[in-house]
Amino acid sequence: MRSKYSWFAPLAAVAAIGLVTSPALAAINSWAATTNMNSVRAGHTATLLTDGRVLVAGGGYDASAEIYDPASATWTLTAPMNVSRGDHGAVRLGDGRVLVVAGNPYDAASAEIYNPATNTWVLTGSLNVPRNYPTAVLLNTGQVLVVGGQNPNTGAAIGSAELFNPSTGTWSLTGSLKTARYYHTATLLSDGTVLVAAGYNSNGLLASAERYSPATGRWSPAGSLAVARRAAMAALLQDGRVLVAGGDGYGAFSSAEIFSPATNRWSSTGSMTVAHALATATRLSDGRVLIAGDAYQGDVYSPSTGTWSATGYMVYSGLYETAAALLGDGRVLLTGGYNNTCDPTFDYCGPNLTNGAEIYSP
Repeated sequence: MRSKYSWFAPLAAVAAIGLVTSPALAAINSWAATTNMNSVRAGHTATLLTDGRVLVAGGGYDASAEIYDPASATWTLTAPMNVSRGDHGAVRLGDGRVLVVAGNPYDAASAEIYNPATNTWVLTGSLNVPRNYPTAVLLNTGQVLVVGGQNPNTGAAIGSAELFNPSTGTWSLTGSLKTARYYHTATLLSDGTVLVAAGYNSNGLLASAERYSPATGRWSPAGSLAVARRAAMAALLQDGRVLVAGGDGYGAFSSAEIFSPATNRWSSTGSMTVAHALATATRLSDGRVLIAGDAYQGDVYSPSTGTWSATGYMVYSGLYETAAALLGDGRVLLTGGYNNTCDPTFDYCGPNLTNGAEIYSP
């Protein structure tokens, strides 16, 4: 999604100057700048590697990738991907490699794997169905489930789903969604099934939800949210429930809902202090959930009370299509995103890619 409410906004690049923060000096519930990325990005992915570093890939249909080292607060460019990507899916496989899939309008079926040991990207098998804006989830079986998305040629929502086998590097079709969708959420539940919720298709915003069973390869209804929404954020809570928050319906929402796998039903919970869409959801080490992006502050959800509290002000305010990763020490790295400031170099105001990075200290 290149802009919050327009699909074809032009892109321009801006850079910001970054500072370095130390965990020992960080204030509680606050944000601090860390070193800027080498490239400007939005719609990219951030994946925690097994050694505690973070791989950031693509964004704005870029092929570059880089790694953040929390110990030194530095970024290092990796070898570039074979295909430029944005709004793609990324999953760390069981062996520590990282699969990225789709995210290029002209090569929307491609997938490739990053190997941290060799610092190389290698193309793997292609999807059976080209798609943009899919979700990708690592199953307990070690396979990767890719769901829905948007047809790169027609713009229509896709209902098909596919499974990636890391052992063979091949994709196979599995059961299709009951409702085609993109800009949805996808969450692996404690029992190994996958919850897909909300999203968008030609009929408009979606409130419906579905549940995928890897054992049967089929989808079943999973109730409906009270508020139809797209571009929402979702997180699995420690007790097995799922939090879905924010999103938009041609305007960002502050409302949030909880899905109970035991009852297959949704219930409303407290609303965020500010509205968020196209933002990130990160479950913190203590079980709370941080929503960050698309606002001047983050929101932290307490499952025990069903309430939200605001974080301190963010360093980079109002950025959307950011990417976040929970670091090994419990802090959260937030990177890149679009802003809507004016760039005098191009005499242009609108969605600009950024290279800023900041860290939240709970």
